[in-house]
Amino acid sequence: MRVAFTVSQRTALDLRNRFEGRGGPDAIRVRIRTSDGRMYREAGRVDFVDNQIDRSTDTILVRASIPNPARRATEGSTPVTPRELIDGQFVAVLLEGAEPVLTITLPRASVLQDQQGAYVFVVGEGNVAQRRNITLGRSTGETAVVEAGLEGGETVVVEGVQRVRPGQPVNPGPPSARPAAPGRG
Repeated sequence: MRVAFTVSQRTALDLRNRFEGRGGPDAIRVRIRTSDGRMYREAGRVDFVDNQIDRSTDTILVRASIPNPARRATEGSTPVTPRELIDGQFVAVLLEGAEPVLTITLPRASVLQDQQGAYVFVVGEGNVAQRRNITLGRSTGETAVVEAGLEGGETVVVEGVQRVRPGQPVNPGPPSARPAAPGRG
């Protein structure tokens, strides 16, 4: 089955740059979610990327091929459709890398911002707080993705950041557990 979808020019460039040295389009797996919210079990591969950008939407057309095996009939019944996917069906497309991309993530509350940009406090020698400017990637409301400025294994102040000043001694320890969501015990 072929799935046609568009991605923004920015996303297309990001994908090209991220996977260029890892096999290009062959390193990208295409997953789909059906209109009833289920993730389709089969993964597909990109087989076509258009060479023109749609100027009215700033998007580029991408096509992928996804296996669409015959459905298994339960005993004594015949499936209504012989295949899981139906021509013309609307689906949500998710793009995954064949190799995971490792990133540094932090709780969003640990990232501060001023005129110089985003920064965090790292715990340096002698348990002294040091300001570290960082570059953020695509982040969510709760999680910040750090593209530059931190190395793996560094200790970052994630609680009480409003009280920390550069050069101030800190008492590092594990972060406290988040409270459980209401109704969960």
